[in-house]
Amino acid sequence: MKTVLTLAAASLAMGGTAWAQDAAPPQQTAPAQAAPKSADVSDDQVDRFALAVLKVQQIARDTAADEQQKQAKMMAVMQESGMGPQEFQAIAVGSQSDPELKQRIQTAAEAYVKAAQDAAEAPGR
Repeated sequence: MKTVLTLAAASLAMGGTAWAQDAAPPQQTAPAQAAPKSADVSDDQVDRFALAVLKVQQIARDTAADEQQKQAKMMAVMQESGMGPQEFQAIAVGSQSDPELKQRIQTAAEAYVKAAQDAAEAPGR
């Protein structure tokens, strides 16, 4: 699991919302299972995954935390998302091989970013 979160964080830090574009697949310690296709991943899963990845990205950029603290925070984010390690990893791997799934995740992530920006601007209007 540490590998998946580290991969997601590193990929996000390098690629913005296109986080999976250039990432290498995570190391698998369990037997390989088929990565889900876009049709196999619900909109709810996409939303939860996108939000979790955005939070992981933010944690990865935290210069005040050491790697152990970052890993603990990343694990907490995943647990808060309601996704298990296998589900999170499967979607991460699937997004690397399925352009439609990757696009759905990017769209969801962009919607979260826009909503956060709108919320930040609202009090000043």
